[in-house]
Amino acid sequence: MHIKQLVSFVTVARTKNMAQTALALNYSHSTIFGHLESLEKEYSTKLYCRTSHGIELTPKGELLLEYAKKILELYDESCATLLDTKQSILRVGATESGDVCFMHEVLQEFVHNFPAVEIEYSKMTSDVSVSKLIAGTCDVSIICEFDFHPEGLYARYLGTLPLIFVTVPGYWKILQEQSPQSLPPLLGTMKMPVAEQMLQSIELKFDNYFSSLSNIGDLETIKQLLSYNRGVALLPEMYVRADIQSGSLIQFPRIHQVVRLDAFVVTPSKHKIGPITKELIALVFAKYNPNNLDENNILP
Repeated sequence: MHIKQLVSFVTVARTKNMAQTALALNYSHSTIFGHLESLEKEYSTKLYCRTSHGIELTPKGELLLEYAKKILELYDESCATLLDTKQSILRVGATESGDVCFMHEVLQEFVHNFPAVEIEYSKMTSDVSVSKLIAGTCDVSIICEFDFHPEGLYARYLGTLPLIFVTVPGYWKILQEQSPQSLPPLLGTMKMPVAEQMLQSIELKFDNYFSSLSNIGDLETIKQLLSYNRGVALLPEMYVRADIQSGSLIQFPRIHQVVRLDAFVVTPSKHKIGPITKELIALVFAKYNPNNLDENNILP
């Protein structure tokens, strides 16, 4: 048994997909299959099966998963204790909201303070961020997510990001001229189940307010679509504050409630954090959560 095999197994258990695991770990599909096959031979048992919902662990696989997580955590702790930690490159990821709300400003200051540090920075979805963190191919990621509960990672709460429903004044005028039953489409960076959960959290039902959902995944594109009268968007308040002040956007009059999105600074483990990564994390918290509040840190 090798650490790489356990990493592949834990990642497959989370993604339920070998292709997505291979992409996250920078392996070929055949390599991931080989890792799982080796583990099955070593333990002389079936660890997983393929279903219509993807890969599912067998009861023995679920048991191994618990041990694998403990082994990987101990491995990380031993590396942090025994190795002379050196870091020549900083690999950073961020979800869309984490990118525009935090990392643009943070990276500008970090590059100014540490001009010699080589940085690999990528925007990525929460799923990809988690996979790369588990695989050890990302050092730190800023993840803004609704009801985020990562397993096998070290997530520090950064703050709560208020989201508001916005549109352009012209589109609101169009809605008023239509029948009261006319419902706008919702633009956002989430999938339908998440959008429904978000609305439920503020005691609203999706079908009562919106006709459809467009999962765009890029906040700047969403703002451009709003300018073409394409619907209503759920966006970070800090991201659209200047637009509301200028009058180019308005808060959607039918929904005044605010949705809460939590932001986390996530690393592969609590123990194995390189010195350059620690500098970036310290800068993020100094700017957005200087008192290290565990809850109720409403981001400006």
